[in-house]
Formats: sequence, structure tokens, C-alpha cells
Amino acid sequence: MTLGIGTFTRVAIDSALPFDTSSISIEIVGAESLVESQTIDETGGTTGTTEHISERTRLGQKRCSGSIRVPASKLALDTLLPLILGATESSDEFALADTIPEFVMMIDRDEKVYTYSGCRIARATFNGSSGQMVMVDLDIEAETETEGAAGSFPALATPTESPYRFEDGVLTLLSEEREFNEFSLVIENQLDTERFENSLTRVDIPLLDRIITLGTNHPWSTANLDLIKQDLAGAGGSLVLTNAETDDTLTFTLGAIQYPTRTPGTTKAQVTRLPLEGMVRKAGSTASLVITNAAGT
Repeated sequence: MTLGIGTFTRVAIDSALPFDTSSISIEIVGAESLVESQTIDETGGTTGTTEHISERTRLGQKRCSGSIRVPASKLALDTLLPLILGATESSDEFALADTIPEFVMMIDRDEKVYTYSGCRIARATFNGSSGQMVMVDLDIEAETETEGAAGSFPALATPTESPYRFEDGVLTLLSEEREFNEFSLVIENQLDTERFENSLTRVDIPLLDRIITLGTNHPWSTANLDLIKQDLAGAGGSLVLTNAETDDTLTFTLGAIQYPTRTPGTTKAQVTRLPLEGMVRKAGSTASLVITNAAGT
């Protein structure tokens, strides 16, 4: 008996089949959970007994859903940002679009290799906290799963580029740089995951809407008094991560961040914190979000 060991899991992404040496290898942190599940449906009627009859069942719909966590780095984001935002790269800039592309993902689970087709990113959460690497948590929906033989994963180089860490970041709100100890930028692509029609597998997973939110946490101080009770119209902001090792730069430019009013509470013998969470919206002709992913010079 050979045991499957999670340490040897490998993940690759491509725009279409087949997977080969041009596919993109992705490092994942912790668990991966993109799996297929299928229901067993029964008639459920009255039969004069409390017994449930196996012959009155059929296999039901299949759903492929799950998540992965990816360290934020230049090459990985060049692959992921168009899948999250929708638009293709233009001079290091990635913009929002009203549709998002599908892609394929391959996961080598040691004993078997699984391919997921018709994948789309339902939610991307860019997050970081003091002393930690910056991560991207991805919730993925797919149309189908195919099982392949062990050893069918292509020969791909392991990612070796330098990742971003939290201390690379500079956050600007209301035109002022702010101290902060954590952030979470959530891009929620609201997908229709129930497009089965007359099929047991999803026939499509279209984008219906998109919600973007920014959460940050600040020390409650005289320097941050202007962050509470902001004007309804909100204001633009930015988060710039500059990798000190490579000079790679990741910039989130935010159109208008609208914060509901929330005053801070206090706890004895602790620095009072000011947690903020606002919705990011378009302001005039300024898009709600543009991400720039530029290589160091």
C-alpha cells in the first residue's frame, strides 16, 4: 500500500487543455479543497414502510467547488489577475471587466491526477498582517472533474520568485499614509452556480455581479480621527506593495471607499484599535479598482 501524502501535491493552471510544459505551476499554502461532489436522489414517496428503497434512487447533480491559498508574487499574479478581474493585462495594468474568463486547473494528489474544466474564481481575498507574507485566497467553482493516472502531471518548474510580505505595504487613505497592522481586499465575483439546465454537470458559470470591499485595522490616534464619520461620497485610496528584494511593485488603486460610521471601543491595558471595512465603488469615470503588477527594474 502506498499512502497519498499532501506534501507532494502540485497544482497547475492553464487557459485551456491540454496541460503541458507551458502550463503555469502554482504554489499553494495549506490545504486545497477543489473537489467534485455528487448527490444521490431518491423519490422519497410513501411506500407503506419506513424502509428507503435503493432501487428508487438515481445519481444527481455534480458540483465542483473548493479553495486554494497562493502566496502573492509577480509571476503568479500575472496569471491570476486576469482570471479574477476579467480584463487582460495592458502595460502591467489589470482592469475590471463585466465577464471573467474560464480556465482549467490540474491537481496532482499523488495517487491520482485530477483536471477541473470550466473553472472560474468566485472570490479572491488579498490579505496580510504584521509579520506575515501577503496571501491570495481563491474560492473556485468548476464545471467538471476528470480523473487521470498518477504521473500524468507535466514536468513544471517549482516557483522560486520572491513573494510579497506585509511590511512591503504602504496604505494611503484620504490622501494620507496610514499605520495599519492588517488588511483584506475582497473581490467577490457573484456567479450563477446553478446553470445545470438538462445536464448533471454545470453547463456554464456566468458572472452576475461583483462586490469589492476593503478591510483595514489602525491604531486609534489623533492621526486617524478623520477616518471615522467620513463623507457619504467616500474617497479614493491605494495600497502599494514594493518587494524590498526585487523592487517588484503591486499597486491597488481604489476609486471610492465608502465606510459606514463606526466609532472604536476600548479594552483596558491595550492600544485601542480602529477597524474599518468599506465598500469600494466607482466614482465618476474612475473605476472601483485597478491593479498594477510591475516587475522591478
